[in-house]
Order: sequence, then structure tokens, then C-alpha cells
Amino acid sequence: MRRAILGSLVAFACLLAFDASAQTEKWNQAKVSALAGELVSAVSGLQNALMASQQWQTWSGESSVWGVTDDLRLMEFEAISLNADLAKGAGMNQTLPAYMRLQQIHRETSQYQGQMDVGAFLAPPLAKAKAVLAKLAAYYPPQPKLTQ
Repeated sequence: MRRAILGSLVAFACLLAFDASAQTEKWNQAKVSALAGELVSAVSGLQNALMASQQWQTWSGESSVWGVTDDLRLMEFEAISLNADLAKGAGMNQTLPAYMRLQQIHRETSQYQGQMDVGAFLAPPLAKAKAVLAKLAAYYPPQPKLTQ
């Protein structure tokens, strides 16, 4: 089960590798705000869902599991922050740091590749979050690719 969780997060991060693409849409506050709301909906409670799962008891002592739960917590926090800023009328320049942090969190999940698999309870929300971030990428400037 833990391989499923990490594997899914890694796949999610890899699918977000598109973040170096160019901004393809003109800034649209209403559309970006709606997408941020979708993102919050997708990632809200994922850390709690993981910690409430039956499998949590078997792997809660492993550092990779704690890394995943921290990434889920950070993802939710940044999504909420982005959504709140957009609701207050913040534009692209003001929300760019939160957007970039969301992209960074997804890149960081690659360190867990092959260590865990995601359960059925996390896969759908992570897939939805990936799709929403792909849509958001069209409204933000390209992010530099980091080489490792």
C-alpha cells in the first residue's frame, strides 16, 4: 500500500513536468479563481485521509510516509493560500509564489519514486489536482526546469 501512495504521488509529479511550457492564456481572474477552488477541493483532507487509512498503522514509522504526509499538508496549505489570494483579487504576480510552490511540492515527490503505491482513496483526488494544475499552468509564466 505504501508503494501505491508514493508511486501515485511520483506519477503525479512526473505528469506535472509540463510546467516549463509557455504561458498560453491571457490572465483571466474569474477562470483562475475557479480553477484554484477546484484545486482546493481536490487536495483538501488528503493528509487526514492518509492518516485515517487502515494501512497508516503499519507504515507510520517510516520516514517516506512522513514525507508524503508532509507534502500532502503543504499541497493543501498552498492551494488554500492561492485560492484565498485570488478571492481577494490578487493577480498573477501576487499569486505566482503560491503557484510556484505548488509546482515545487509536486517535483519534490519524485524522491519517493518506487517506495510506495497510492491507494484507491488518494489516486482520484491526486489525478484531479494534476488536471487542475495543468489548466492553471496556461495562465502562469513558465517555470525553470531544475536538473538533478
